[in-house]
Amino acid sequence: MIPPPFESVVCPIDFSECSANALRWAAWLAQASGKPLRLLHAVHVDTPSYITPERRERILEEWNEVRRHAEAHLKEWARPHLPEGIEVHYEISDAPPVEAIIAAAHRANAWVVMGTHGRTGWRSVWLGSVTTRTIEQAKVPVLAIPPDKTICPR
Repeated sequence: MIPPPFESVVCPIDFSECSANALRWAAWLAQASGKPLRLLHAVHVDTPSYITPERRERILEEWNEVRRHAEAHLKEWARPHLPEGIEVHYEISDAPPVEAIIAAAHRANAWVVMGTHGRTGWRSVWLGSVTTRTIEQAKVPVLAIPPDKTICPR
């Protein structure tokens, strides 16, 4: 048997039903390939340049608390969508979503499995698409799962 050409599966999570659907697909791929699943949530906040160093330090301390809560929420939110016995790693990133996804995938030699909200037309152009930009910029395979493509019943 030829081993899969990746070391893990990265699944970005935005806590939407679309990302829950993608998580089920990602868990299936990880389990079928015997590779770990890496769940990623990106929370990016820019601090303006006019913030004083002292205030910036306080913001960063508060931000560490936000990250701890985000990781706990990610673990709790993902639990019902994960099969028993799968190896799961959790990551909270401070980077903007596309940068965070690509960095995590490249670091882990991973395939990316992510949901798409299915926006089309002007709505997609105006709002942008994390999935589209990830597909365009990543140097690894990206599987975009449309909201209507379920792998298993809920």
